[in-house]
Amino acid sequence: MKRDTDKKYMERALELALRGQGHTGINPVVGCVIVKNNNIISEGYHKIFGGRHAEASALLKAGTKAKGAVLYVNLEPCFPFQGKKTPPCVEKIISAGIKRCVIAMKDPNPEINGRSIALLKKNGIKIRLGLFKEEAEKMNAPFLKVLRTGRPLVISKMALSLDGKAAAYTGDSRWISNPLSRTLVHYKRSKYDAVMAGIGTVKIDDPGLNVRRVKGRDPLRVIVDPKCEISLKAKVLKDKKNVLVVVNTGAKKNRIAGLLNAGIRVVSVEGREGTVNLKKTLALLPVFGISSVLLEGGPALLTAALKEKVVDRILWFIAPKILGNDAKSVVGNMAFKTIKKAIAVKDPVFSGLDGDIVVEGRLN
Repeated sequence: MKRDTDKKYMERALELALRGQGHTGINPVVGCVIVKNNNIISEGYHKIFGGRHAEASALLKAGTKAKGAVLYVNLEPCFPFQGKKTPPCVEKIISAGIKRCVIAMKDPNPEINGRSIALLKKNGIKIRLGLFKEEAEKMNAPFLKVLRTGRPLVISKMALSLDGKAAAYTGDSRWISNPLSRTLVHYKRSKYDAVMAGIGTVKIDDPGLNVRRVKGRDPLRVIVDPKCEISLKAKVLKDKKNVLVVVNTGAKKNRIAGLLNAGIRVVSVEGREGTVNLKKTLALLPVFGISSVLLEGGPALLTAALKEKVVDRILWFIAPKILGNDAKSVVGNMAFKTIKKAIAVKDPVFSGLDGDIVVEGRLN
């Protein structure tokens, strides 16, 4: 019976954690529920980067009622270590008199990684570890990716026709997908830290890359512009504080100076002429608090990202339209000699959205 009850309250903790999605930067999303006599006495979640942690928030609300209660959390509570900015939650849990902790997964951060669990046990607190571990890992995939590789999670978003085309031969691509699909894209933008597009997309479509169809915060707009060709009149530059332009180290200094003088951030990254190294570009983004990127560039940027093997997931919208051989292919030349060399999409999920087919899956 206790195990069924544990599932109920851990599901609630996971639900709460998702509320912080898109707001915690390179930190994890965490939800916490405190239960006593089979009743929830308080809840909390990590609302914003640098803000109070989920456990601390829930314990503050519970006050003295926390003594003898059970605490449910989707990630191992934080442990004291040098350089830590917030008070460690594990000490607060012990001080509050919590008698039992149900934890979905260990925190793989080398500074923690089971140390909090060991300390809780040492202080007589019973532990159940691993409940909904897979779900907990999926929801914190961006945090785990940054921790393991130093680069954010990258999700490729593309809209294409049934015959694999991203635009007509003229470059026109508005609109391949339907309104519902585009609304879902805006929702996803609100949940990811950054949107990345190439200069080709900016020149042709002049997108804002902000959130419009749903309520939510705008992501950082990362524009890959090796030669620094972007116009200061581009829509995407209107929100100056929320844009980052990535140029090649060989880009013209006067063009870069023009952006900087306009209050727009610019970073220079190595790369062959006319390109930037995407792995190095992505490795810079956690410094800006970015742990997830929605790659919305056109075929050129997508092809480069696939070749550099930096795409982790896809979110592709296939519309019931046929554009023909002269249209722009969604992916450029990959030079695969055999089918065995093709990039495999793992664990694909297909769903319908008012006629469009939504395909989601993992690449790396």
